[in-house]
Amino acid sequence: MRLAGFKIGRPVIGIALGSGSARGWAHIGVLRALAEEGIRPKIVTGTSAGGVVAAFYAASALDNLEEFVRNYKGFGSTIAHLDFGLGNAGMITGKRWLANFLEAYLPVRDFRQLTLPLGMVATDLISMKEVHITSGPLIPAIRSTVAVPGFFTPLEYGNMMLADGGMLNPVPVDLARALGADIVIAVDLNANLSSTVPDSLADVVHRSIETMMNRVRETNMAHMKAEITIAPNLNSVGFLDFHEGETSIAEGYRATIEMIPEIRRQLNKPVRRLRSVLPREDVLHREIGSWKSP
Repeated sequence: MRLAGFKIGRPVIGIALGSGSARGWAHIGVLRALAEEGIRPKIVTGTSAGGVVAAFYAASALDNLEEFVRNYKGFGSTIAHLDFGLGNAGMITGKRWLANFLEAYLPVRDFRQLTLPLGMVATDLISMKEVHITSGPLIPAIRSTVAVPGFFTPLEYGNMMLADGGMLNPVPVDLARALGADIVIAVDLNANLSSTVPDSLADVVHRSIETMMNRVRETNMAHMKAEITIAPNLNSVGFLDFHEGETSIAEGYRATIEMIPEIRRQLNKPVRRLRSVLPREDVLHREIGSWKSP
């Protein structure tokens, strides 16, 4: 029950799954660990790789995703899922990734078919505003949130050019709260990154984006605080190391088990003051069109 800014009784749990490219598979381990402990978020949000895992979780299809990840063998599997080509505002069009992965493993196509409320974040490169997607066709929403600048081509829809939501909201805590969460578990995949020397074009581009996003992440986490933050240590997993799924899943699981006492402490509070959902004029709320298989 909510009363005068307080919640009495069991809170609604939301989870915000952060961006992180190949590190995103760690979210699977996080969700598995929570499930083992009987902790099941009722609201899920995600940005970029976090948006992918969030969609599978909200579709009750995490088993499908984990099967895909655990069968991923070597860097050659990454190359096989990507269609490289210069032009079109990115090196990868994403058509092969959509066909071989999303359309093959994700069993639903619209937010209405999901078993949990889901929110994803993209960035509109034209208005330079954050875009919150909570309804409509699911696959173009996922395609929007993962469009890392310079790698995946942005998704053009209407008067928008949509790219990776991590540029403006890497861990969408505020979106989980806006969807009704009383407490939010944030999963921050970029909190423990060490100093590295980029040694390839891809590494330089990614590290440059990562540097800018890190400042945004720190600012957002200070102003849009979660009750609990899970921060796996994924220094060994690079931008395109999608074949390191078992390592990422295991670390997500370990980091979550470490936080279980704090999560239980938060859940067991009989009364809690609710954090305010601050209005944000810099956010667009959109459905992203219809979808046909490429």
